Amino acid sequence: MPGAVNPRRAIATRGIRDPIVPVASVVRETPAVSFADLVRMMAEGIADAQAELDRTSAEMVTELSATRVKIVPQITETVAADGSVTFKQAEPVSLSLLEIGISPTFYQFSQATIEVAMDLQVVETVDEEGSGKRRFGLFAGTASVRAERKLNREVSTSSKLTATLVPVPSPLRTEPTRTTIVEGN
Repeated sequence: MPGAVNPRRAIATRGIRDPIVPVASVVRETPAVSFADLVRMMAEGIADAQAELDRTSAEMVTELSATRVKIVPQITETVAADGSVTFKQAEPVSLSLLEIGISPTFYQFSQATIEVAMDLQVVETVDEEGSGKRRFGLFAGTASVRAERKLNREVSTSSKLTATLVPVPSPLRTEPTRTTIVEGN
């Protein structure tokens, strides 16, 4: 059937998504970052992951609507007076997986916890070009924690990422309205 998608082929060709930072990339560790920037980057990471989950579910809706299967809509069973049974089936019809009621699961992060071992420092900056105004900020640093680990000193630090995903109902507009019309009764 033209335009039909082989479900096994479609699933096999969808691979793991490209990483945000490719493994082969040259990266440079920053010894310290503004605590506000660190929190913002973590929140943006969670938001990016949620957007990718939503995008994947939306792609699955498209894939389910394009994958067609043949379904026998009706089978009539006739029991004769002598007890023999015969079956007659209607002609198969081609329907999409979405039309027969298969829908993708949508997920959302219900909770995300990130624990990072770091030193916090209050830093002061002075605007020397203009007003000479002093600003204070909170900086997070990992360089001293890493140095103590390298020297085999007793350091009890850990990093932890916990994310809880829960299935949620499909968006209302992705559920088709179903109407059944019975003709000829």
